[in-house]
Amino acid sequence: MPHSVQGSPLLGIDEPTLIAYFAALNDERYEEVAALFAEEGVLYPPFEEPVIGRGAIAHYLHLEAAGMRAEPRKGELLAQEGTERCYRLVGKAKLPLFSVNVAWQFGLNTENQITFVKVDLLATLEELFNYQPLRQQR
Repeated sequence: MPHSVQGSPLLGIDEPTLIAYFAALNDERYEEVAALFAEEGVLYPPFEEPVIGRGAIAHYLHLEAAGMRAEPRKGELLAQEGTERCYRLVGKAKLPLFSVNVAWQFGLNTENQITFVKVDLLATLEELFNYQPLRQQR
């Protein structure tokens, strides 16, 4: 099985759960994304409160991730402590009006369920403040 996400190599990571996460996320199959989480798994979106539990994660993704495309480019196993493995991936998140560099940090338990995903934007404050939505021209 090639280790890719929608044709993009996921360098350094061959973890099926992570590959499935990005494939389902990019296909907007949010219930499938949420099903990859442990029952009380947590999504830590940037600048927002944690989203806890599969149902809440699916609901959040339906509201906030529509039209987004995640493009992880490189990943590594950060640590294997006790029964949890931690991974870090970097790449881009493309939204309808802009794209931004992103780092995703994942925790996986012994059942290969996601215990947490932390999403960090890798942009300077200046870059974020300078972002202005495209405006319709009259």
